[in-house]
Amino acid sequence: MKVLVLLALVAAAAAWPGFGFQADAGGVSDAQKQHDVNFLLHKIYGEIRDSNLKAKADSFDPEADLSHYSDDGAAVQKLMRDLKDHRLLEQKHWFSLFNPRQRQEALMLFDVFIHCKDWDTFVSNAAYFRQRMNEGEFVYALYVAVIHSPLAEHVVLPPLYEVTPHLFTNSEVIEAAYRAKQTQTPGKFQSSFTGTKKNPEQRVAYFGEDIGMNTHHVTWHMEFPFWWQDSYSHHLDRKGENFFWVIITYRSL
Repeated sequence: MKVLVLLALVAAAAAWPGFGFQADAGGVSDAQKQHDVNFLLHKIYGEIRDSNLKAKADSFDPEADLSHYSDDGAAVQKLMRDLKDHRLLEQKHWFSLFNPRQRQEALMLFDVFIHCKDWDTFVSNAAYFRQRMNEGEFVYALYVAVIHSPLAEHVVLPPLYEVTPHLFTNSEVIEAAYRAKQTQTPGKFQSSFTGTKKNPEQRVAYFGEDIGMNTHHVTWHMEFPFWWQDSYSHHLDRKGENFFWVIITYRSL
């Protein structure tokens, strides 16, 4: 009887995505996908720490087999041309989504991800371009692709303030955290708002500095990007209505 109960529990766990045993058509488990994404985003300005992903980054050829892409490789060939011609934004440079050329480069990478037919092609491209493209462009493209690609349906993305903390707090906090790391001294760091209630123009300054609110705002815009085209994979319904209710919610806080 105990054996039957144990077998039933194992079968239930394998069928339930939250347990991490579920695999896609290519045999890749959700747990492995989560592992891959975590390490792709770990210390984004440094080298890839996972040996398997590092091997893919060094040896993978995105154009070797175009049958692994739903667009027959059109997106990856376009991106590779710009990469080989040194037309892409260099690493360690600031990325802005509102710079038309930089946004185009990030979307070129997203276009590659969204047309991958299997996880191995997806993660191999991610490792390859993480090592060669601008970090900001890579992070943006990967986040939006994981949100919208059916290949990554059960992957949980880390909050952006863990991946790019310098975009969510001021330099004083970053410097204090760096000193604590250098001296191996644990600590809590106070992040003070730059606005002051004495200035009427700055009484809502916290809206632009609250880490949780900013994380929600940027993630929401990845869920419903202003540049989205139905040709990518699916139609995003009621974008305007959703945006309206998000703004109303912010105003009520």
